[in-house]
Amino acid sequence: MSSIARQTQAEAPTSLTRHAAHACVLLWLVVVLGLGGCASIDVRRGIDDATLAERATVPGLPGARFWGDEVPKDLMAEVRRRLPNLPQLGRSANRVNGRPVIEMLALSGGGRDGAFGAGLLAGWSARGDRPEFEVVTGISAGAIIAPFAFLGPNYDDELKEVWTAYRTSQLVVAQIVPGLLGGSALADTAPLAQLMERYIDRTMMRRIARAYARGRILLIGTTNLDAQRPVVWNMGEIAASRHPEAIDLFRKVILASAAIPGAFPPVKIPVEVDGRRYDELHVDGGTTREVFVSPVQVPFTFFDALYDRPPIRRIYVIKNGKVTPETNVVQAQTLSIAARAIDTLLKSQSQGDVYRIWREALDAGATFKFAAVPADFNGVSNEFFDPPYQRALFDEGFRVGRAAAWSDKPPTAHEN
Repeated sequence: MSSIARQTQAEAPTSLTRHAAHACVLLWLVVVLGLGGCASIDVRRGIDDATLAERATVPGLPGARFWGDEVPKDLMAEVRRRLPNLPQLGRSANRVNGRPVIEMLALSGGGRDGAFGAGLLAGWSARGDRPEFEVVTGISAGAIIAPFAFLGPNYDDELKEVWTAYRTSQLVVAQIVPGLLGGSALADTAPLAQLMERYIDRTMMRRIARAYARGRILLIGTTNLDAQRPVVWNMGEIAASRHPEAIDLFRKVILASAAIPGAFPPVKIPVEVDGRRYDELHVDGGTTREVFVSPVQVPFTFFDALYDRPPIRRIYVIKNGKVTPETNVVQAQTLSIAARAIDTLLKSQSQGDVYRIWREALDAGATFKFAAVPADFNGVSNEFFDPPYQRALFDEGFRVGRAAAWSDKPPTAHEN
């Protein structure tokens, strides 16, 4: 998500590029200036009652998702309800002195900078010591990477293709005027949805379902725009279900997690409460948090009771973008100032999320490893999705992964 506010003056002023860079700001200006009054109204049956929203479920898939910001009163009962496959948790893990070793991978947002995470995983595979992750989580760009990362090195070639072979016009279609005059976004993501259909097929679903049956967990974060709350989706449960619309929901969740508000349209997800049907609008998971590990807001040690012995935890966090400050001369113009402010806000949020994970890992005695785009990477993108830029970033990620250039501490505002 943060990449949208990081366009440079060197980028081509064509198609979606120049306008999408400031999508959120433009839409805000539209509202302020009253241009929204010209828009057609999308009448939908949403939920405007917080109590009803709390109880909404996906029809036929009660274990598909849960709120990502709550701490239930009966934690163990709620966790078992949310993750029905918990009895198998850790079954496939390696063991050290009889203790299960739980390898956890958290993938952040970052727009086109997801090429870094894809490259890092490929480099890690080439190094030869990439583990099979028991838990994989993804937000936004990380959500697109997550299913491939979950299934392991055999999917590295497809992951590279996804992140380096497609340019803006192959993924989105600009609709600037409709977007400004009442549409849901400045671009149509139908091409991206079609691309997901190509890669997220029934073979991938079966493989994810088999991994889930062995106790491995794949979680994706979105933001429920109506409720202003994060939602965590249990993708293994969706893949393992026999629901006729499971694969469609799986793809929708990933598309929603990557739906940059204003630039890309939100995704409607049908739900029901007390037998009545509604729909929710879901957008970029990075709207509420940039990266996460735990499916509920509790210490890692809380989950010890789910294993036969207290596990050894190794947590890897990949930030698809830079997290350290970048000095740059900002033009004294409204959009430049607003875009720079948004980028700064997102960078600060990312630092806070990573610090929180590090602190929880430290408290639990877990190993913490962190990687982000190096501060000295100086590639420049010439459009929103730019294959040459993304190939360079993929190669940089590959170098980091192959060299195992992880940090064991979170980034700080003063690191170079």
